[in-house]
Order: sequence, then C-alpha cells, then structure tokens
Amino acid sequence: MNQEKSTALSGYDVSTEEVQSLIMKWAKATEAFHYRYAKLDKAITSLQKTARRHSTTNRTQLRRLLELRQYSTDVLMTLLLDMSGQRPERSAQPSKPGQLHSHACLLDELNRKIDAELISITTVAQA
Repeated sequence: MNQEKSTALSGYDVSTEEVQSLIMKWAKATEAFHYRYAKLDKAITSLQKTARRHSTTNRTQLRRLLELRQYSTDVLMTLLLDMSGQRPERSAQPSKPGQLHSHACLLDELNRKIDAELISITTVAQA
C-alpha cells in the first residue's frame, strides 16, 4: 500500500528499459571503481616501498594517494550502508528511486579522481 502511495505521488512510471539501463550504468561504475581502487592500492604499496629512498615529492604523492584511498573507502562504505538500509537515519525508509543513479554518478566521479592521480604518478615516474 505504501508503494502505491509513492507511485501515485511521483506520477512517473519507470520503464523496464530505463531500469535496466540504470542497473547497467551502476554495475559498470561499480566494476570500474573496484578496478581503479585496486590500481590505487598497488600504486600506494609501490610508493611506500620506495618512499624511504626517494624525495619528498614521492612522500607528497603518497600522502595524496592515501587520502584519496581513505575518502574512496569512506564513500564506498556509505554507499553500501545506503543500499542495505542499515544507516540509522534511514532504517525504516526504502531505497529512493534515484539512488542507483546517484551512486553511479558518485562512483564515476571517484573514478575520474583516481585516474587523475594515477596519471600524475605515471607521468612523474616516466620523467
């Protein structure tokens, strides 16, 4: 009955194609995020091994990467809690219709940030 009320209030019925497209966008963004997170983790490990032997530039890069990894971890945990409905302030509320879209966009943004950092490290390493 609550679902009928929310459908009536929104006035917009989502088509099957739109739902499938949204799910695919979310799945691709999630997969890309996991791939980039793994690359970020490898870059951090590599810089940690060489940080003692090299300049403060490497240490600065390492610090930026560690902050990005922590931020990414925090965002991912928030998204997971949001999807599971375990967040205290949302415990009785079902998922919002645009939730997958918002999560996909946030993951895409994180992917761009990680790419930018990894490219800057690759560029410095090649120089």
